[in-house]
Amino acid sequence: MHLVQILARTNFRTALAAGVSLLAMPLAEVRAQDAAEQHSGLEEIIVTAQKRAENIQDTPISMSVLGESALEQQGITGLRDLMGGAIPSLRIAPFSGRPSALNIAMRGISSGDATQISRDGAIALYVDGVYLARVQGLGTELFDLERIEVLRGPQGTLFGRNAVGGALNIISKRPSGEFGVDAKVGLANYDGRTAEAHVNLPEFAGIRIKLDGMVSRRDGLVDNPLRGAWDWGAYRREGFRAQALWQPTDAIELLYSFDVSRDRSSPNYMQIEGTIAGGAPIALPPIFSLEPDRVRRARIGVPLEPSVAKVSGHSLNASWELSDALTLRSITAYRKLSQTQEDNDIGHQTGYRPNGNFARSSAARVDQDQFSQELQLIGTTDHLNYVLGAYLFNEDASDWAYASFVYRWNDDGTAYTVNNPPSGGVWPDRASDNHARSRALFGQATWTPAILDERLHLTGGLRYTHDKKHGRIPLLRGAPAALTYQFTSSRLDPMATIAFDFSRDVNAYAKYSIGYRAGGANGRSATYRPFAEEEVRSWEVGLKSEFWDRRARLNIAAYSMDYRDMQIDFSNPANPSAVETLNTNATAKIKGIEVDLTLAPLQGFTLTGSYSFTDAKIPPLVNPFSGVLANLRPAFTPRNAASLSADYAVPVGDMTLKLHADFNYSGTFPTSASSPVLADSYLLTNARITLADIALGGAPKLSLSLWGKNLFNEDFQTFRFNFGGSGLTNDRVAALNDPRTYGVELSTRF
Repeated sequence: MHLVQILARTNFRTALAAGVSLLAMPLAEVRAQDAAEQHSGLEEIIVTAQKRAENIQDTPISMSVLGESALEQQGITGLRDLMGGAIPSLRIAPFSGRPSALNIAMRGISSGDATQISRDGAIALYVDGVYLARVQGLGTELFDLERIEVLRGPQGTLFGRNAVGGALNIISKRPSGEFGVDAKVGLANYDGRTAEAHVNLPEFAGIRIKLDGMVSRRDGLVDNPLRGAWDWGAYRREGFRAQALWQPTDAIELLYSFDVSRDRSSPNYMQIEGTIAGGAPIALPPIFSLEPDRVRRARIGVPLEPSVAKVSGHSLNASWELSDALTLRSITAYRKLSQTQEDNDIGHQTGYRPNGNFARSSAARVDQDQFSQELQLIGTTDHLNYVLGAYLFNEDASDWAYASFVYRWNDDGTAYTVNNPPSGGVWPDRASDNHARSRALFGQATWTPAILDERLHLTGGLRYTHDKKHGRIPLLRGAPAALTYQFTSSRLDPMATIAFDFSRDVNAYAKYSIGYRAGGANGRSATYRPFAEEEVRSWEVGLKSEFWDRRARLNIAAYSMDYRDMQIDFSNPANPSAVETLNTNATAKIKGIEVDLTLAPLQGFTLTGSYSFTDAKIPPLVNPFSGVLANLRPAFTPRNAASLSADYAVPVGDMTLKLHADFNYSGTFPTSASSPVLADSYLLTNARITLADIALGGAPKLSLSLWGKNLFNEDFQTFRFNFGGSGLTNDRVAALNDPRTYGVELSTRF
């Protein structure tokens, strides 16, 4: 019997304890006095969240960082690999129907329907300083990652774009100027195949060049019985990136980057879990049955093509050291994306009617381009560090959608025929366009007075933002329309922090900040009514500490937020594709605690644990479609979430054996703020075994890794929704997380 099958049939708690014991076995063989002599303490974590390189322990910001070693050990190559909850306060899930688009939430704040082109994201995403406005086509697997910084809470006085929930700061590796190759190939179940290469070329004429390329494939997780159609959960991804770094003088450097990628992915399969509690009888045909457990084969076969995301971009990062204490930086970027959607409900949405149409096929497309220019002046004096910035952002986007029915039932629901051509749709059904312009000035300064042995640090920041947006719906329900909206806002948002160093290893801070998100209008709305801006006022206190001779690191943050005019999405029960966005009438209250603990008791052994508690009270709001007062909860936000990881590295001759295991827990949570149903709680277990530094004659050394994710095949819902309106199935549907996956990787570096 295979190891994975044994694990799957073992009592979960017993297996979990066994996994921890396996990691601990080699530790028991190391004598305590040897460990004390060999131990060198925790590695210092350097971040650039405040636009200068500094120790994370000296940065008065609640943040988590995944460095190069952690990314490698956990098999993280992009944001999709964080869906399981490796960082408890950060929640990521695929968007229903558009698998390459991601829902991102932090501290109880999410973007809602993030695919809306007229809506800003609640969590800002930056890649090498460039803000990405749209979540469609987030191909971050392409980048050769150096680290991922997760900044919690409102951001605005250090970054070009303001954000109410937090920021993800992704930093990739720069060209080295010395010839080197990092290459990796991998095989996985579901016929998964990956190949990537990162090549540094020798410096020539003062120019350093780095090339990155990747290809990734996987067959579907749920089979589609229709011959020739795509299965659900399959993907084909490829991308290329080139960077050129030129340093004409010691004080000036120019880094140009170009990337292009394509992501062809089919959506997650929607299972019919059961009936709606207290609702009408479920309207399913005789040949359908409920799917309360994970399925491997779809109810019936339907035409299904991949959704395609094409993304490309140019950026120029320039830096000029005006003096030893003053640096001028410029970040110029242009990005473009095209995202299509292809989906089919396989009869889960439209209720069964004799001789009625079903198998609703949905098609949509988004086209977007953006230009941004950011300037930063970064200075240092004896007692003052400061950042001054100016930001310009222009975005133009358009979208359209179309839906039709590909099948028709017979008179008793035991068979069906093909609608040729598809029936019930007008192409396109709706269309919209949106144009956004944002201008900002921001600054932040930290003063360290000479008193108290320079242990007191006072920080103040201020941001001026002017946003202007307008859009229109020229086509609605297949007919010409003339719906428009406009939004304009100018505002000042402050930030203030008091930090104190109790000792070299213990620091505390208190922070107050305000974040803001622009208003807009929902392109899925039949009225195109505008919604207003929202505001988050945040109070936070934090403690950062290292002790036990730098073998332990404990960081704690507690926060309380007033969330005003929160933007909430409501779906029409009779037509879930129609969505209205409203602002809450009263202030939502969110408070929480975040704890990060890292221990290194022995040489080569590290234990890391994180915990997040979030308590949110959102005032109820009347559903504009049903007229019923709806209870609201923060989307993708469990009340309790935690992660635990263990890493052990030991020499084996001239090689190194690396063992890794991590366990990620999440409580229940809704997948939309207005949803009455919750996704299940879960505990995911992942593991990786790596044998590094394998020498093969004169060839470059190799590393061989065996890995497994979701080892115990745990199920939870990334999307859960009730289809209970007139003419609908009156059922509860859900898309599930990935099942157990496992594979092998071979990599080399020379």
